[in-house]
Amino acid sequence: MNNNKLVDKVDASFGAIAEWSIRWRWLVVVLTLGVLCLGLYFSGKARFDNSLDAFFDRTDPTYTAYMEYLDDFLSDEVTYILYRVPDKEHGPFDIEAMKTIAKLTEELEAEVPFVRQATSLANVEFIRADGDDIIVDELLIDFPENQQALLEIKKAVMAKPLYVDYLINEAGDYAVILLEMERTSTDPLEKIILDPEKGGEDIYNLYPQVSDLKVREILARPEYSDIEFFITGDAPMNSAYNRILTDDNAIILMSALALIVLVSLLLFRVTLMGMLGPISVVIISIILTVGFIGFLGWTLGLIFSMVPTLICAVGVAQSVHILLEFQRNFAATGQRNRSVKAALKKVGGPCFMAALTTSAGFLVLWFSELKALSELAIYASFGVMMSFLLSATLLVIFLAGRDTELNERKKRALSVNPLVNRIVQTCIRLNLKQPRRVLIVCVSVLVFTGIGISQLRVDFNFLDEFKPHVEWRKHTELVEKVMGGTLGITYVVDTQTADGIKDPALLKAMESLQEFTEQDPLVKNSFSVTDVVKDLNQSFHGDDSNYYTLPDNKELIAQYLLVYEISGGEELRELVAPDFSRTVLEFRVGITYASNIVALIEKIDRHLQANPIPGAEVRKTGMGLLWINIAKYIASTQLISYSLVFAMIALFMTISFGSIRVGLLSMIPNLAPVVVALGLMGWTNTPLDYVKLLLATIAIGIAVDDTIHLVTRFRSRFYETGNYAKALERSLNDVGPALTITSIILVVSFMSFLIGNTIVLASFGVLLALAVTVALLADLFLMPVLLLLLKPFGPEFEAANSETEKAAPAKETVTA
Repeated sequence: MNNNKLVDKVDASFGAIAEWSIRWRWLVVVLTLGVLCLGLYFSGKARFDNSLDAFFDRTDPTYTAYMEYLDDFLSDEVTYILYRVPDKEHGPFDIEAMKTIAKLTEELEAEVPFVRQATSLANVEFIRADGDDIIVDELLIDFPENQQALLEIKKAVMAKPLYVDYLINEAGDYAVILLEMERTSTDPLEKIILDPEKGGEDIYNLYPQVSDLKVREILARPEYSDIEFFITGDAPMNSAYNRILTDDNAIILMSALALIVLVSLLLFRVTLMGMLGPISVVIISIILTVGFIGFLGWTLGLIFSMVPTLICAVGVAQSVHILLEFQRNFAATGQRNRSVKAALKKVGGPCFMAALTTSAGFLVLWFSELKALSELAIYASFGVMMSFLLSATLLVIFLAGRDTELNERKKRALSVNPLVNRIVQTCIRLNLKQPRRVLIVCVSVLVFTGIGISQLRVDFNFLDEFKPHVEWRKHTELVEKVMGGTLGITYVVDTQTADGIKDPALLKAMESLQEFTEQDPLVKNSFSVTDVVKDLNQSFHGDDSNYYTLPDNKELIAQYLLVYEISGGEELRELVAPDFSRTVLEFRVGITYASNIVALIEKIDRHLQANPIPGAEVRKTGMGLLWINIAKYIASTQLISYSLVFAMIALFMTISFGSIRVGLLSMIPNLAPVVVALGLMGWTNTPLDYVKLLLATIAIGIAVDDTIHLVTRFRSRFYETGNYAKALERSLNDVGPALTITSIILVVSFMSFLIGNTIVLASFGVLLALAVTVALLADLFLMPVLLLLLKPFGPEFEAANSETEKAAPAKETVTA
């Protein structure tokens, strides 16, 4: 039978590649070292960035609107320092503690890099009555002489709604130092470097790390030891991400490598050189991938964090297929070079096709509107292909060498763990004796989990991404509990007319919107120019709280604002445009799931539609809206990427095997891990976030690897024997141990994510390990029985060459 399909042609070429690599081994080594040096050089240019700039393309309309808002109203990034004085009766208003905070506020503003302004109770702008006039000055411009005088000031502060839950909580036992940053994490590299001579390669020479470290260094000084500090805000959050991911990446990768070595030694007793080869392959592949990112000028972020371990797992899995086939031949012949060529000729083609399909699974993410995912599509595909290229060349050099005469003890040392063989034999027996029951069980599991997919929701919560013990999460939860929300939803009110926002009707419409929105339990407080105008009105009336209202007269409002400016008031600069044509209205909400933010904004929009702000155009912006767009992009990416990855891989499998029937049939077990993983997420109400979004594409790409090896070997064995049952038995004997071992390696690699500090990666690792396990079970049970029952390679026949039957005994002694 002539069945010279693409897989056969590809297989034939890899023997020549192995022979070339052995003959020109020194050239391979020199080229590898040269490329490695380039990778190391450009790796130094890649930096961590977990800001919104890492998620959005600068041409994204929502992101562009946000940047325009920042241009008008300055950076909205802050460092939020909550503090309390536990051993003092009057807490933050203890006179000695207040003196200490005044000194601390000055030091923070003077010493912390990239700080525009530091605000605390000691220096906050305060509007107070002075007869028929008002004074706008620092709250403690004349520091009180005694404790009683300070308590009188406390009464005045607590009577001003403008300051409660802003710098002091309602109970008066917690207060805040607010550092407003002059930079944002979206600024270009040259603007966030502290010391130009050190360059931008060192993460600790860049904003926000330098700012966060300096804040912590100042707070740790002995003179502040009696005060408890809790740090949160945008700059500390981005710094925490960068610090945690930098540390976690190294720990997770080293743990994954250690687990891989341990599993390899236990399962197939790999030799030292045999293990050094795959380890070298994956380490070089990871360095080249990071160098590729640095070369393109991209950044490393949370989504990148899974890539080193992924390349490690996939690269070792590819190498293991080559190693097992090499050791099988070497045990039989004792000839290293011949065994290497035979191994690569036999499994090189399937490994190549597996690498292509895994890369294809990533490449479909290029269509995502999230920049982080579209970049991942390119560099992850590059990393996977580099690991394959090195497996087909550099690994060959580690395995090649002088011929050796092996005794029985040495041959046994090359065999796989007997437990692996017993697992494979059990699978063979079940498939041959009860194929229909196996199929029914598989279909039942797929139907049950498939129903769960209908309950899957797209959502995420940045706070829940950290494990509970992480400082930033603990501090943020405390701040939200005692002070209110830390996430901003911002509306820009644009009258397109100078002094347009001084219109009483416009201000009252804004006030009405604030009052309506603050009824929502998610909204902790709000802030706008209306609050300043009401505070001015109250101050002009002897600080009588009954006058904390908006005046009805436009001229009076204009007069208040003029007096405010003349008196030195500066807070309004961050709320209004210089010509008073535009202003912002900001709602502070608790950090929550994006779906809750979506519901809140829809509620606000409905209110605005029914109660429009007269004479103004209202535009949404702020961090909250960007969260919503991330959720939308996740949903659209899911729909597009899942469809494309299935279509691309199905097409590739069809072309590879030269049969539409075989190609489509082979996709059934590859969908199993996706259906099971996503279905269980639906049943357990686990949301699909921007990391778990990758689950399906990665799972399909990895699952296809094993299916290619199995179907390729099954097809070869069928054409040898002409019998599907014999083909099933012999193909599983051939590749079953390799599939089992590589799957276990993948599982332990992905489970290494559990040791990190982020829940989002830990849960992703568990789900991916589950998907790999399901993929293995599908290839050991579902795929073989489908081939056995549906007979896609045609009818059975009598083998033309009886010698083939003799050369391929029904039950082989499986060696590695």
